[in-house]
Amino acid sequence: MDEESVTLEYKKSLAQLKEGVISLSSMLNSKNRGELYFGIGPDKRVYKYTISKKTLADISNEIRTNLKPLPNKLEIEVVKIEEVDVIKIVVEGNDTPYSAYGRYFIRIDDGDILMSSSQLQNFFENKEDNYSKWEETPTSYSYDDIDEDLLINVIRLSNEKGRLNYVYDDIQTALTKLDLLDDEGRIKKAGYYLFGKGKPLLIKEASYPTDTRTEFGEIKEFKGNIFECIREATSYIQNHINYKSEIIGLTRVETPEIPAQAIREIVINSFAHSKYSVSGDHNQFVIFKSSIRIYNPGSIFKDVDPIRFAKGEVGSKIRNVLIASVLYKCGYIDAFGTGFDRTFTLCDNSNVKYEYRNDEFGFTFIFYRNSNFLNDKINDKINDKINDKINDKILFEIRKDKYITIPILKTKLGKSESTIYRHLKALINEGVIKRSGSRKTGHWEIIDKVD
Repeated sequence: MDEESVTLEYKKSLAQLKEGVISLSSMLNSKNRGELYFGIGPDKRVYKYTISKKTLADISNEIRTNLKPLPNKLEIEVVKIEEVDVIKIVVEGNDTPYSAYGRYFIRIDDGDILMSSSQLQNFFENKEDNYSKWEETPTSYSYDDIDEDLLINVIRLSNEKGRLNYVYDDIQTALTKLDLLDDEGRIKKAGYYLFGKGKPLLIKEASYPTDTRTEFGEIKEFKGNIFECIREATSYIQNHINYKSEIIGLTRVETPEIPAQAIREIVINSFAHSKYSVSGDHNQFVIFKSSIRIYNPGSIFKDVDPIRFAKGEVGSKIRNVLIASVLYKCGYIDAFGTGFDRTFTLCDNSNVKYEYRNDEFGFTFIFYRNSNFLNDKINDKINDKINDKINDKILFEIRKDKYITIPILKTKLGKSESTIYRHLKALINEGVIKRSGSRKTGHWEIIDKVD
């Protein structure tokens, strides 16, 4: 075993857990990384004690509660040293200064020293206000790893918006125009996350029938680049909310319970401001019975209340400068700092309540659902007739082909996938049909045949 150092600390037992968290903060502040072991004394002697799942959970909770901000990397595992189980904790992060229990420490050799006022002031003055280090980091990916069709489309949209004056020629030139290559021609991380074929980003989606996660619901993960994940998350939410149908003139118009543009604004915001360097945390999109929650790692700049952005009291503070710039050029972001204003206005005009929460872990936006949204008596008869016709057509197609898929139903009925999905979900809830078998090879069964 190595001697204790500026990046290595030993603690005999969990009775020293608080001191261990302090050591983690001081090592991060000194070298942006550190290793901490519980079960080893300063003399490198190994001590045996019982380690359970609860033990590891308690350690994780203590660190996450009292070490702020949360490091990009936090790994807690049980390892064997001299045939004895000990706990190893590894942290990495450059979002200094890190505090432990509300105080700031620096590592001198193998000791944790409380920072002086001048040391702390120096840390804050040198603190970067964006994630440019991560974005600018070069990768080893080649141009073959870039989705060229997506890149061409983004260039086309950027020209149409008048925010770029360049006719697509090749991948290298296009990425250069978007500032996504470094001086040596290597693809920056921002470029690969935006256009990579290798699905660099993982997001989590879930839908629950109640307002808690205790009831069984749909849970899924999706991998893709930023553009693919924006499309997926937006589609997922839109497929799981309610729509009210009405006839205006000769046209059938569907009104969502939450304005589609408001959903899109917050979804895009979650990717524009996400802290992608955080290990083990992901953008999340969760639908509950009474709310829709959109979360991204990385809190809002200096805890500024979004209402101040909306009111124009403070200018836009861009965290991922390169990513946000590309989203702006192609029209995903209309103007920096105005997304919250549009969202608040859309929600207010549609009587949709909302809330947002910002902490050291990330930012959460909550749309509250109106349980009476579909209880509009004026449109009930119209909606019932429209829904019955669509349901009858779906049942007709299922009788012909029990293996029929949503994309095929979409084509046959001339409806959107979100509409087909909603009607299938309603038929399942009403006990008219059920799904048997796996998601890929399963089939539909009609339980109660309707005349």
